[in-house]
Amino acid sequence: MHKQAKLNEFELKIPYKFNNQSLLELSLIHPSFHEHDKSKPTNQRLEFLGDSVLSLIITTELYKQFPDADEGVLTQFRASLIRGESLAEMAEHIGLQNFIYLSPAEKNINGHMRKSTLEDALEALIGAIYLDGGIESTRKVVLNWVEKMWDQLDKNISQHNPKGQVQEWVQENLPSTKIKYKIISENGPDHAKKFDAEVFINNKSYGKGTGASKKEAESNAAQIAIMSLKEQVFHQD
Repeated sequence: MHKQAKLNEFELKIPYKFNNQSLLELSLIHPSFHEHDKSKPTNQRLEFLGDSVLSLIITTELYKQFPDADEGVLTQFRASLIRGESLAEMAEHIGLQNFIYLSPAEKNINGHMRKSTLEDALEALIGAIYLDGGIESTRKVVLNWVEKMWDQLDKNISQHNPKGQVQEWVQENLPSTKIKYKIISENGPDHAKKFDAEVFINNKSYGKGTGASKKEAESNAAQIAIMSLKEQVFHQD
C-alpha cells in the first residue's frame, strides 16, 4: 500500500484527521528505522511530550470523575490506566502495531508487537495529536481509547493496591473490623530513610513491611497481610 494511503487508513482507525500529516508519520518512526543514520528524527521526542500530555489528560479526568477520592486512590487509578500494559492494550485496539516503521531486523523478530514499542509509539502519537490539534482534540481521542477501561478501574486498583485488597477482604469477611497501620521503626540518614510498618486487623498483627517511604512500607506490609489472610481462609476450608 502507498505510504499516503496507509497514513490515511490509520487516521480512520485513531480516529483523528491530521492537519499536518508529517507529525503522524514521525510518531510512527521507531528508533531502529534510522539506525544507520542517527541524524534523522524518530518518535522519541514526541514520546517524551506525549507522556506528559497523557498524564495531564488522565489526571484531569480522574479528578472530575471521582470527586470523593483522595490523592492516594487517584494516584492508583492513574497508574492503572497509564502503566505499560494498559497503553499496549490501547495501541493494539487501534491497530498501531500495523503502522510502525521498523528496521528489517526488528520486523523479523516481531518488534512491532513488543509492549515497550507499542507503549512508546502510543505516547508519541498522543504528542503528535497534541501538537497538531491542541489539548481538547487530544483529550477527546485519548478518552475514546480509554473508555472501555474505566469499568475495570476498581478491579485494577485492587490488583495494584495491596492496602485496597486488605480493605476489600476485611469488608467481605470481617465487617466492622478495624484495620490499623503503624510505623514501628525509622532508620537511616534523611536522604536514604528506611521505614518499617506493621498492619493490625482487630489488634492482631498480620504483616510487616519495609520501604523508602511510610506509604511504601505500609503497602509492603499489606502485601504480606493479604497473603496471610488468604492462606488463613484456605486452611479453614
